[in-house]
Amino acid sequence: MNLEFEIFKPQGMLAGYVQAIWSVSVKPDTAQTVRKQLLSDAGTGVVFILQNEVQIDNDWQVPGVLLLPVSTIAHHVTLPPGTVMAGVRFHPAVGYQLFGQRLEHPLRIENDHFLASSTLPIFAYLQAMRSPSARISALYRWMQTLITECEPQEVGHIIDEPLGTISQRQRERNFQKWLGITPKHYQRIKRVKQTLEQLRAQPDVALSDLALDQGFADQAHMTRECKQIARMTPKQFARNRNL
Repeated sequence: MNLEFEIFKPQGMLAGYVQAIWSVSVKPDTAQTVRKQLLSDAGTGVVFILQNEVQIDNDWQVPGVLLLPVSTIAHHVTLPPGTVMAGVRFHPAVGYQLFGQRLEHPLRIENDHFLASSTLPIFAYLQAMRSPSARISALYRWMQTLITECEPQEVGHIIDEPLGTISQRQRERNFQKWLGITPKHYQRIKRVKQTLEQLRAQPDVALSDLALDQGFADQAHMTRECKQIARMTPKQFARNRNL
């Protein structure tokens, strides 16, 4: 394969904060660029672009460290031949707890940013590594240190809190502060992601049955939601899932 992708889902201490630690690279002799779609998950992340420029949606990003904003719609990523990247994907609201800010757009970490002393050395360290497993191990150790130093609040139990345990107003305030969206919007994002993950696992499932299983009013409702949040219909996703 032209694309080398490895992902690690932490257990234990990091599990409440980190969805995944990952590494991706495209072989330099690949004839064409690789294009991928990243489903929205209401999470945030930090990306280390180690080699080559990368296009995220309409913007080309040069090598460096990027903090990503809350993902409310799917994103398209273009990886030219020779690209090397690695990163950490956080659970919803963890980015705010960890970095003390909610971003509207990707933020490049420069020397004057308060995270520069932590992120830029690990960026240089990752650039010197040649294997995905080494990059993932380095990021795992970095996250352990960062969480120990920053002591972020675990808020996953609030994000998925059943109604009645806290007031609706308090829950909405938390969502606006941490994610910039309402609890209802979060549930829409979560349902679309679960729908497409089920479709990836069961590509032959009838779309009408899939809509019923995922709690949509009907197949048309599911199609509208997927088109708005995932930027493609379930049929398009099934057709392109292996690209």
